[in-house]
Amino acid sequence: MKPLLSSLSHRFFLALGGVLCLAMLALVLIARYQIMPVLLEDESQYASTELDRAERAIGAELKHMGRLVEDWAWWDDSYQFVRDQRPEYVASNLYDSTLETLDLSLMVFVSAEHQPYWIAGFDDDGDFTSCAGLMPPCDWASDTVELLLGTIEAGLAEETHTRLLAAPELALVGLSPIYMNQEEAPPAGWLAMVRPVSPVWIEQLRETTGIDMALETHAVDGAPPEQRLERLSPTRMLAGRHVAALPATHRVRIAADLPRQRYQTSLETFRFALYWTGGVLLVTLVVVLLLLERMVLRPLREFSRFTQHLHRERMAASTPDALLKRRDEIGTLAREFQHLLEHQQQHEADLLDLSQHDPLTGLANRRLFDERLRQSLDESLEAGADVSVLMVDIDHFKPYNDHYGHPAGDACLVALADRMEQCLGKQGFLVARTGGEEFSVVLPDTPLDEAHRHAEALRLAVANLALPHAASPIDSVVTVSIGAAARGNSHPCEPAALMRAADQALYRAKETGRNRVELHRRAVVGSAQG
Repeated sequence: MKPLLSSLSHRFFLALGGVLCLAMLALVLIARYQIMPVLLEDESQYASTELDRAERAIGAELKHMGRLVEDWAWWDDSYQFVRDQRPEYVASNLYDSTLETLDLSLMVFVSAEHQPYWIAGFDDDGDFTSCAGLMPPCDWASDTVELLLGTIEAGLAEETHTRLLAAPELALVGLSPIYMNQEEAPPAGWLAMVRPVSPVWIEQLRETTGIDMALETHAVDGAPPEQRLERLSPTRMLAGRHVAALPATHRVRIAADLPRQRYQTSLETFRFALYWTGGVLLVTLVVVLLLLERMVLRPLREFSRFTQHLHRERMAASTPDALLKRRDEIGTLAREFQHLLEHQQQHEADLLDLSQHDPLTGLANRRLFDERLRQSLDESLEAGADVSVLMVDIDHFKPYNDHYGHPAGDACLVALADRMEQCLGKQGFLVARTGGEEFSVVLPDTPLDEAHRHAEALRLAVANLALPHAASPIDSVVTVSIGAAARGNSHPCEPAALMRAADQALYRAKETGRNRVELHRRAVVGSAQG
């Protein structure tokens, strides 16, 4: 019997096996001390970016709160009411449906002497109360009112302020001095509005950002905690960040439940590289021992050339027939690779479609809309053409959902999306769903007057759907308000400026009665104005 090491094939096998073990050990060490720290740092950066997005979304809601409190505080009737000149103000404005429509739990009018002048809101039992000052039955709001008064008396600048409220409840707060609209006069006092952070509001924020987040209140002693990242499992992690709130002894914590997909993908890629390296060494060992140049090495080189060409050209291709027809392991590998390749191509196509379209309505989403708007603006600037945009909002959609239910609300959104696609999409315009009940349309090579005609036709087409809306205060059917703006061919501007202009026009359409089209007539240059 020959000694084991007397065989060259055995010796080579042992030597190559030792090299393989050393290579695998080196890869494990590299993964442990070089690759893993980089992946974890990248994951931390991703979590920080997602928290930034969540914080910006909350900031956008606070800006909306600021605009709302300004609308009321800079109203002449409010100014005269705080100066005891409009006793009918309470009966005509401060009733429960007003606060419900505005999604508020409390409104506080503060006199120039920093005393509560009038309080209206819903107590802890959900009953509506309206009182002159902190008298029963409005004394339930004493903690919140005293906190707001303390904030004002601390030297608050005479401008609109928005804050997160952490105690006694989690809410959004807007504070604004009460001014006469067209006169230069000192403020007559302050108006405070409190909007509770309800589960519905949180869910809307999740849908808007695509982040599974929660808001929590915490009492802090000294400096707030740093941002934390807790890895719950191989697939999930919890990122948290504290943001400033009222009172100063509390903070609001944004907690985001995030996937670890990027980390897992990178880790799987490295593992694949690790396994592939070991496989190549083993195949090389078999090839060298058996000298199967014709049966192994040649087809492997052909396969390698194909994969390199596929990677380099980045185009759809099919595995060579010579490999697919083989009835051995290489043929099986080639066929499985072809299946994986076809699956990957289909998966990439599906991902592209999902990343650019709204899953409910099938319309373009915000991402695709922004890309197409930027492209249209660039192309039209070179061609010297106009670009118009429409911002469409379903009138009183929240009451519609409350009255008919969310499934009916989804069906309404789908019906309106189909009608918009019929009216505008078939004419080459891009219709996108950019919010819960908000849609946007980009109209390349279209001046504002022509966009107005399209918008009016769309408004009538939606009304002609005759979708019943028993909860609407303006009509018996579902209607839309539309704001239109255009970028002139000689006025370069950013997409955000053009959309702000359309949003301002939409705001006027809502303020002037809804179910109408309003135009932004001023030139949009750089940023939207008036």
